[in-house]
Amino acid sequence: MARQHRHAGVLPAPRPDNRASRIGASSLSANCRPIAILIAEGNELIRMVTADMLADAGFQTIEVRTATEAVAVLEGSTSVRLLITARSIEGDGVALAHLVHHRWPAVGIIVTSGGVTDPQRELPPGTRLLRKPYEFADLIRDVEAGLEQTVEEPTAAPVLPTGVPPHSGVEIGNGVGATAAPVSEPDKT
Repeated sequence: MARQHRHAGVLPAPRPDNRASRIGASSLSANCRPIAILIAEGNELIRMVTADMLADAGFQTIEVRTATEAVAVLEGSTSVRLLITARSIEGDGVALAHLVHHRWPAVGIIVTSGGVTDPQRELPPGTRLLRKPYEFADLIRDVEAGLEQTVEEPTAAPVLPTGVPPHSGVEIGNGVGATAAPVSEPDKT
């Protein structure tokens, strides 16, 4: 399921510009809790390289393969401050972005896409779109911007918008239950 370690030998040595040590200082929240970045990517090589890039910059990462696994991590973790999800992840990355935006508003979101269409209008407000293939500098720029958008608040019960039924997230496949329209049945009282 979720993997929390660094992969050796996938990337070259850390960048010599000392940027990693400056960025790494931001891997603690204001109340000194570690900040974790959740990477939800179905392609193992992309997931590993992204995790290594972020580890080289001093960030703790958690890697998952599906939207369902990402929801399970978010439900059990108070340290995740940023989600990086592939648009084409199993379970629908755009639906995952909407679910996270509503249930965990303090978590920043980056959606990655290698497609030719522009999914930006499908994404929740504040979500950053990172085009594949991406460079180290582009990834770090978007991560820093995503973390600046996050709100420091204690993890509490998630807030759901009107009309979105609470669920465990296991039925997120194909976006079902990730976002829901308000109930439109007539009032029978």
